[in-house]
Amino acid sequence: MAMNVKELAILTLLSEGELSVKEIQEYVSISRRNLVKTIRKLERKGYIQEKAYVGDDVIVEITEYGMEMLYKNFVYLRDLINEMENVLCTKFDC
Repeated sequence: MAMNVKELAILTLLSEGELSVKEIQEYVSISRRNLVKTIRKLERKGYIQEKAYVGDDVIVEITEYGMEMLYKNFVYLRDLINEMENVLCTKFDC
């Protein structure tokens, strides 16, 4: 279930609608090579799927399974952030 920040960022972007690889690259600011590798990894896991080709670009969309995994990671990260806040605020009086 563990996803890295790049994967979570891509799924979050796609949860709002389909995007091209070029559009995703504008948002996540990583090299095209690394982005394509990450997209392929997400496709193999069944989190996203290709929807169409436009010239030399690919349009991708999140799958239902990808939405489920994004939600599970959101819940985990939300709880982790709350715990971090408690620990840090105890130490730094925030």
